[in-house]
Amino acid sequence: MPPEVESSTRGLRRLRTYTFFTVIGSGPLALFMAAMFLAYSPLPYEALPVAGGAITVSVALCTAALALHWHGQGPWRRRVLWGVSLSILVCGAVWEAQAGPISPAWTAPAALLLTEASLWARPGRRSLALVIGAAAMAGLVIALAQAGLAEAQTVVITILLVPAIAVGVVCQLWHYQVARELEQARGLAADLAVAEERLRFAGELHDVQGGNLQAITLKAQVARRLVAVDPERAEAEMRAVEELARTAMKDTREVVGGYRKVALADEIDSAARILKSAGVQATVPDAAPSLDEDTEKLLGLLVREATTNLIRHAEPTAADVSIVEVDAEVTVTITNNGAPSPAGSGNGLGMLAERFTEAGGRVEHDHDGDRFTLKGTVPKPQPPQQRQAPPMKRAAPVRRLARKRARR
Repeated sequence: MPPEVESSTRGLRRLRTYTFFTVIGSGPLALFMAAMFLAYSPLPYEALPVAGGAITVSVALCTAALALHWHGQGPWRRRVLWGVSLSILVCGAVWEAQAGPISPAWTAPAALLLTEASLWARPGRRSLALVIGAAAMAGLVIALAQAGLAEAQTVVITILLVPAIAVGVVCQLWHYQVARELEQARGLAADLAVAEERLRFAGELHDVQGGNLQAITLKAQVARRLVAVDPERAEAEMRAVEELARTAMKDTREVVGGYRKVALADEIDSAARILKSAGVQATVPDAAPSLDEDTEKLLGLLVREATTNLIRHAEPTAADVSIVEVDAEVTVTITNNGAPSPAGSGNGLGMLAERFTEAGGRVEHDHDGDRFTLKGTVPKPQPPQQRQAPPMKRAAPVRRLARKRARR
């Protein structure tokens, strides 16, 4: 496991532990606060055990309901516990009201009841549930105080303490939930990165090894035909097969490493050699224009795909590769004769078209009789000073044709 992933997982575990003890610890905290208020309440000494027992049982049941929520249990068990807890708390408060004004000791347990009730709402509406519940409790205590059934300080403590405890517990749960969702999103992003790398590897492997394997097949067929009539040339062809196999292994290692670079000039020279081996008269440019790495890679893959398809699916006698620069675009065109009847685009051309589209370019192909034309156009990146220059009157398009050489 990478160090950053291990650190993130360890941090999430610590946050889970902290949140658990914060949520469950709200029960003992509520008991402590209730005990402090009961210690200074005007209740008779013999009445304190009844009030303390009612508060303790109510807090214990409500804390159990919060624990069930933490472990993802169904709502019906929590609601049963909450209902029993509320009943005991109300009975205890009514019993105290018969002996004198209700003290603030019941405020913290009531805050736990509000916390559990707000968790029944959907995550987007829990804030509204807290506001409504806190306002209802404050209104109830104010009404009891006006009727002489609650102390004045009970009103103040209810208004301050109930929202503080409820919001604190709910926010802790929300904070942990957000952290867990972020951790899940990080894991999903890692899975998507792996899937993207697999797609890249599949595309690169198709582009690289398609041409190499087709050339090896062609060379092996030529050597098999010449082994009886021209052993020396057959031996030369087998040496070429061996060299192509080494090149294929090297390209595979570079694809796996992710640092393979495709040069347009190298792809054109490789296409010329393969076509010559197949007995095809190839006309290719003498030199390729100087382009950025991404543009050369796209155009080089176009030349490789066209050469592979030409040898695999056609029976050509002549092929032509041309490079044209018009304004800010570069177009590479590959034309050959001997093309069979059209049977739809293969996977290679489809993947190539997607790559050109992502780069803002396009791939076009035309079938006219036995003549097949594949054309790829891609924009050239403009230097920063050209992109920031003020607009000027557009001049006539500059058209440059690379000089060609014939490979026979």
